[in-house]
Amino acid sequence: MTTRTETKPLSLTVSNFGPIAEANVDLRPMSVFVGPSNTGKSYLAVLIYALHQFFGSYSGFALNRRVAHRMFLRRPPMMIPATNIGLSAKDVDRLYSWTEAERFKIQSAGEVSASPIDSEIPPEISDLVRRALGEFASLSTIFDAEIVRCFGIEKTESLVRYAGDNGTANSMRSAVSKEWDDGDVYRYEIGVTKQGTNIKALLPDPMPIRIMQNLQTPWFFLSPDDISDQREGNARLHLGALAGVVVSNSVGPLGQAAHYLPADRAGVMHAHQVAVRGLIASASRMVLRPDSPMPVLSGVLGDFLEQLVALASGPVGLDTQNDDNLARHLERTLLGGAVRVERSQIDYPSFAYRPEGWQYDLPLMNASSMVSELAPVVLYLRHVVQPGDTLIIEEPESHLHPQAQIEFTRVLAAAVKAGIRIIITTHSEWVLEELANLVRLSDLPTDRREGIEAADLALTRDEVGAWFFRRGEAGSGSKVQEIQLDVDSGTFPSGFGLITEKLYNRWVQISNRVERGK
Repeated sequence: MTTRTETKPLSLTVSNFGPIAEANVDLRPMSVFVGPSNTGKSYLAVLIYALHQFFGSYSGFALNRRVAHRMFLRRPPMMIPATNIGLSAKDVDRLYSWTEAERFKIQSAGEVSASPIDSEIPPEISDLVRRALGEFASLSTIFDAEIVRCFGIEKTESLVRYAGDNGTANSMRSAVSKEWDDGDVYRYEIGVTKQGTNIKALLPDPMPIRIMQNLQTPWFFLSPDDISDQREGNARLHLGALAGVVVSNSVGPLGQAAHYLPADRAGVMHAHQVAVRGLIASASRMVLRPDSPMPVLSGVLGDFLEQLVALASGPVGLDTQNDDNLARHLERTLLGGAVRVERSQIDYPSFAYRPEGWQYDLPLMNASSMVSELAPVVLYLRHVVQPGDTLIIEEPESHLHPQAQIEFTRVLAAAVKAGIRIIITTHSEWVLEELANLVRLSDLPTDRREGIEAADLALTRDEVGAWFFRRGEAGSGSKVQEIQLDVDSGTFPSGFGLITEKLYNRWVQISNRVERGK
């Protein structure tokens, strides 16, 4: 059996997208977006979230795992459509034969475990899968709608970057590619123009595939005992499910769930009840006032609010679903108390904070901005996020003292160690410097780390990627480039040091004049 090891991260390339002229980013377990304001950091983060929402809908891996947590699914799993693909009797026989052979491989592997089995889809089956994925063209409208929803815009074309003196629009281009260690590459190309959105799948032949032993999909669709009248219909179901597995294999982390914590979390936590009530009231008045525009929330903010409400309607014992160590560590080291959700009789949540040593809860709106900012992170780590998921956090440094920023960076590193993928946008030099410390720590043998703070949180260079959003000349858009750890300066160079130097030089200039005036 073929053995493959995925050694390269998922690559995302983008051009002519909002403020971004060009970007090429590898999604690492910890991905950091840094740079001046209004250069596209949040744009790219939201795009990644939208890609998760789209591709994750066709991933049997992520969604089958979440059946018990259906309240956290925005929509049910979707199948790659195979209804319009012509299957000959020979095609059906090949699908049945190959499925039976793969089932035998799984059974021969011995005890079922979470470890995947690496295999290949032979050319004659790859051709059928490729035809099924050709149906992605018909799914472009679904992806287009997801982009519109996540960004809270009316049309996707408004994200296309305009260039040139005549104001003509370039097409927005995005590509997701996954390279295996032997050079096979999966690639999905996405284009957005005034004419609409299109998606194209470019797949290797034969296709490498990774099969999870503890999942039945797609093997349960086909059985040697199927009667002749069922064979073609079951073969189509199987082909659609198999195409979904190929998608899951080829988009890596994008096939798993993602969760987005937007900026100004403290404000949302304080005002979520008022915001939801206001939206309901506005919606109810639409009939009486048709000329009144319906207020629009971006999908990331809407999903965040929806998730907060969902916390109040979860099953009893929800706290036991996730490993609570990260949440408790965050409460203990930074918050100095515990965060919890109270469920009302109508299943609407209110959030409380109890400082250490207190006998009573404090409403979250009366807690400090730091507590309100970190409370949703605690709640997500405790109730929502699972290993394999991606957690996107905008400006994790907001409302945090520099020392707290360092401690929170360590919590994020611990999350990476626990199997959670992290994406952050930041303007904090302390976050970057602590990440640099953790990466540099990995250069030190384990037996020589004794006495160093956070010695168990070392992250390798392959686990951390930092990308700088460099502002271009007027009207040219930003370019996104990876920045490497600088061992001399002890950080990921992002220009913060130059700002500090300019401030110091101004101090010297002012001080010199003050001294000369005495």
